[in-house]
Amino acid sequence: MKTPRPIAAGCLVLVLFVAIAPAHGHTARPVVFDGDWAGDDARALGLLLSDPEFELLAVVATEGACAADVGATNAARLLRLFGRTDVPVAVGSAVARPAPPFRSHATGLAWERLGPAPVPINGFPDFDTVWRNVRDRADERVLYVCTGPLTTLASLLVRDPSAAGRIESVVWFGTVPDAAAADWNARWDTGAVQIVCASGLAVLAVGYPDGVEPPAMTAAWVVEVGQDRTPYGRLIQALFGEGHGAGLAGSGHLRFWDDLVALWLLAPEEFESSPCPGRPRWRIVRPKTPEAVPATVARVAGEAPLHQTVIWSRFPTADEFLRPDVRQLARAIQQRHGWEEWRLVVLTSELHRHLGTWSILGAKMGLHARERWGVGRDALQVESYAGLRPPLSCVNDGLQVATGASLGRGTIRVADTDEPRCEAVFIHEGRRLRLRLRPDLAEAIQRELDELLREHGGLTPSYFEAVRAAALRHWLEMDRHSIFEEAPEPAPHPRP
Repeated sequence: MKTPRPIAAGCLVLVLFVAIAPAHGHTARPVVFDGDWAGDDARALGLLLSDPEFELLAVVATEGACAADVGATNAARLLRLFGRTDVPVAVGSAVARPAPPFRSHATGLAWERLGPAPVPINGFPDFDTVWRNVRDRADERVLYVCTGPLTTLASLLVRDPSAAGRIESVVWFGTVPDAAAADWNARWDTGAVQIVCASGLAVLAVGYPDGVEPPAMTAAWVVEVGQDRTPYGRLIQALFGEGHGAGLAGSGHLRFWDDLVALWLLAPEEFESSPCPGRPRWRIVRPKTPEAVPATVARVAGEAPLHQTVIWSRFPTADEFLRPDVRQLARAIQQRHGWEEWRLVVLTSELHRHLGTWSILGAKMGLHARERWGVGRDALQVESYAGLRPPLSCVNDGLQVATGASLGRGTIRVADTDEPRCEAVFIHEGRRLRLRLRPDLAEAIQRELDELLREHGGLTPSYFEAVRAAALRHWLEMDRHSIFEEAPEPAPHPRP
């Protein structure tokens, strides 16, 4: 095998897109966020707002940690901090019972440090009013993310049972019905849990394994995350860097509770999901390594700027942006493979100027490597063994887009090899991971492409149309988690 060398610039343009777990439609995923507005509700929403994958349609303040009107005011402050004053804030349903004993902790945070609250002249509307607008505006069913009691959602379902048909699923920080050790969100309004359960909605109950204490927020974590000048970093610094919030963090009182919901949506690979016995529409979601949650939250928050666009304000998502053949498969592709793969293959194909199987496989491989290492873009160095000649060299474009490794940064190299193949080594902090396309799939793809070449008499327009159709089918059918195998690193040659 010859020494890797930098990719030649010319190969970049030789030729010419989301689940529960999480499933995506062909637009940014529409979300209604409902919380009772303690500090962890704010952190959860802040994480979601950091990722353009989610289209926030409304925020609800349900009574719980804060009174509903107080929670709505603080939610409006947070939205202003993130530049999202276009999102309506609604006052949710109330429960006739005394305030919880920890309310002073939630109201004692320095919410005013987030900035002035843009309160509507006539006050915040009720949720029914906001829901009607959401229902009429959203083309797809919405994801209902709830980090507080289910009171407001249950009240909506009682008044309008058809609302369940407009909700894709509920992601809730809470315990399943009749749990032996119900959490506070469930205990505060047990009737609401039963109403939601009876509605037939799909519910993901996110929480920690039984008997596992949620990890505590520490002063060191606040310093680490709060020093970032992103909106999320400023949120952490404002609420927990000084005053009452700093005292709570320093004493170990604050835990990573509601953060878990946002983390599940943004980093599902860090979780395990299992059925709920006796409740076929409910699933139980638990972190694989609960003690790693603080570090994972910090990582996801720190990677948020990498998901932001450079030129446009939002990744194009409407149907009219898609060519007809892609439009037909867009939803199925995103539901199977997720929004991140869709986005990366779209960008790869535009860079590549051709919708082809090998560039798509390069993007799938690069994303799979990131998931195996648990890193975002721009964190890996790449050595490609796809060679410098088409069609296999097309893999290189997908690798660059998916990992962020690029010729300009000098972080990707290609081996000048006599045996080009869909294979690459991904290097992170000195460790190496070698992935290659399964040989049976590589052979089947090459046979199919060779047959298309013979059938269409060479590189003709009809050939490229057939290649495009095959690439779309391969994109949909090939699961990045099962089409690659880890290859052993070759033994070093002994020195003479």
